[in-house]
Parts: sequence; C-alpha cells; structure tokens
Amino acid sequence: MNLRDLLGREFASTIDQTVAENTSLERNHEGRVFLFHPYCNQGNCDNSYRNYCIQYWCVPCGTTQATFELWGGGGSGGGACCCQQGIPGGAGAYVRKTLEYPLIQGGWCYQLCVASTTCCSRCCCGIKGCKTWVGGCNLSNLCADGGLPGKTCCWAFWNSTYRCQDKVSWGGCGGWDLHSDGSCSYGGDCMMKGKPGFMYNACDGNNCWAKGMMPYPAGLISNMGGHITQNYQGNACIHEYMYCTGTTPWAYNINCNGGPGLPGVGSPSATACGGGCCYGWRGGGGLIRITYCSCWLKSETSNEDCAWYYFN
Repeated sequence: MNLRDLLGREFASTIDQTVAENTSLERNHEGRVFLFHPYCNQGNCDNSYRNYCIQYWCVPCGTTQATFELWGGGGSGGGACCCQQGIPGGAGAYVRKTLEYPLIQGGWCYQLCVASTTCCSRCCCGIKGCKTWVGGCNLSNLCADGGLPGKTCCWAFWNSTYRCQDKVSWGGCGGWDLHSDGSCSYGGDCMMKGKPGFMYNACDGNNCWAKGMMPYPAGLISNMGGHITQNYQGNACIHEYMYCTGTTPWAYNINCNGGPGLPGVGSPSATACGGGCCYGWRGGGGLIRITYCSCWLKSETSNEDCAWYYFN
C-alpha cells in the first residue's frame, strides 16, 4: 500500500486496519509544539499589539486536540532617585486551555498576540507587564495579564522598619500583599496568578546583602511559580547584572543586553543614593505555547493525553 492509499485513514474506525497492514503505533506524549515569543524582547505594550501578533495561526490538518498555554509579561522595576530602593516587578499570569474535536479542527485559524517587554520606568512605581492573548473558535477571553509593577521607597535598605525581614513587599502601604495580590488570567481550564516581587533586608544595614526576589510565572519551572533570589549589588543603579544572571539562558552572564530571558519574570527596581536618578529595568516579555496532536485512538475513559499518536 502506498502513501496515497493511506490518505484519510487515520480515523478511529479504520486505524486498527491501517496499522495492521502497514506499521505500528508510535508513542508520543507531547504531540507537536508551536512556540511564539517576542523576537527581541524590546519595545513596549502599545507596539506589542501591532508588532507582536500573528493574525492567522491555522490548525494543521488531522489535529484533534490542542492545548494553548499563555504567559503574560513581567512587570518592570520601579525607578529610583535620591536614596531609594525597592522591590522587583511581579510575574506574568499563566493560563492553559485544551480543546478537543469537534471543538477544534484542522484548518481553523487563531489570532495570537504575545506580550512584549515594558518600557523602563523612571517613576518610583514601575510599569505593569504587557498582556498575552489568543482569539478564535471556542475560545472566550483567553488571556494572561502582565505582572504587577515594582516599587521603590526612600531609605528602604536602611530603614529600621524593614531591617531583618525576609519578605518586604509594603503590603497595604503602596506595595503588594504576597498572599492575595497578583496578575490574573482568564478563559482557561487552569489559571494561575503571577506572584508579586519582594525583597529581603539584612540585619546589619549593609545594602550589599539586600536581596531581590524576582518572581517567575507558573507553568515553566513549577506548577505554582516562584522566585529567583539575586543580590542587589549595592548601589548598582539599574541592576542589569541582577536581571541577566537571574534569568536563563543568560544564567551567570552579564551580557544579555535585555534579551529574552525566562518569559514573564518580574524585573529589579533601581537603587540610588546621593547621585542621579536610575530607571527601573523593563519587565520581560511573555510566551505562547501550543501543543497539538491527533488523538483518534481513545481508551474507555480518556484519550491518554495523546499518548498514542499516528502520523498522518
């Protein structure tokens, strides 16, 4: 039997016969994956929706299940003047949505818009991260908001109120509550908030020991998201070293130049002491991941998450 004879025979009613005559099923847990991320990780939210969109992403023929995963962009750090220091921006939200045939079919097209970075922030209150969203058949308001903005305050590293505290976020005082605040997502089967950033302040008043907890979103390293711990490097102004060493693929590399590190990570706030003003580092971009496959073979209880995949 040649390839032409196999066309159209991937359906459940004929797959057993087709496999018996030609080959065996190949086990494939993940299906095929499409990734869409900001190509240069520079810009701002406004041009993201013009320059970081795909108008038509069309479902490949034979697809019977697709999972859309979205990450919002990270919030920027706050800017600093005089003697200000502060907390990093928040992580972008995460959302996941799975569609199965007949709610998704080959040839249907979807619009994808991925979050770019924010601008750098001069204000002590940073900039909220950019939004990621997908639109199309059988999706309703599928989007992931950008992370909460960072914030700086005067004498934050030396104020006795914040000294010897392992989680300083200024909750209820212009900052964020680590338990209830966060960026939101919508329209999915699984929706996880993006966590706010916070800082740790040492007991001896030496700002070289102050640490920023830069949050990363859910769905990448862990199901719930978490924080990357990095030293503030004293009065290092915009803290490009802190951002670059704290995100992959530039781990322990200070030459990332603001490139696309880990999606949706909140960025460090600036520090200043007696000199000029410094900008808060721009919030990182987002990500869209689409996993799709043919799942005509089903067990009595489930489709085994596309574990049995027949190449058609």
